[in-house]
Amino acid sequence: MEADQRNARIAFIDVEASGLGPHSWPIEVGWVFETGDPRSMLIKPADSWSMTAWEKPAEKLHGISPSNLVTDGRDPIESALILNAALGDAQVYSDAPDYDSFWLFRLYDAAGVRPNYRLNDLGDLLRPIWPREPKELVELASRGAPHVHRAAQDAKHLQEMYRIACDAQDRSKSEMASL
Repeated sequence: MEADQRNARIAFIDVEASGLGPHSWPIEVGWVFETGDPRSMLIKPADSWSMTAWEKPAEKLHGISPSNLVTDGRDPIESALILNAALGDAQVYSDAPDYDSFWLFRLYDAAGVRPNYRLNDLGDLLRPIWPREPKELVELASRGAPHVHRAAQDAKHLQEMYRIACDAQDRSKSEMASL
């Protein structure tokens, strides 16, 4: 890990979407820093996002309806500016960077704003500090912060994975130092 990455704040992000298809779009973004509570926001559909990309199975999974977005969502430009303000000085990690970067691109494109952070793969952060099976880490984190397909809670799940991995690494270092 580069020196500037070690000194940067670490954030975790999760994006829920209208579906998984090529025309899907973001409906909720959640983020949390290495410590602290998660935040999230619903995103009001941009005029350019087609409702034909709305998938009922996705709605059943996350429980967010189009009417929720219209009533409680923020405009794409407001959402993009909030994310830039919150995450601009952080190393931002996702457990699904291909999907999340696609949906974030859709958000920023609709807003006419450029992101001021880069999305990184959570695996790149965890592999050096968690030598065991990733599935084990997911299961351990699910005990305290289950993955429920809501953005804030799922970002919290990623935070918990990182905390568990760091704690395990610290214990390992302590055990080695006592030898």
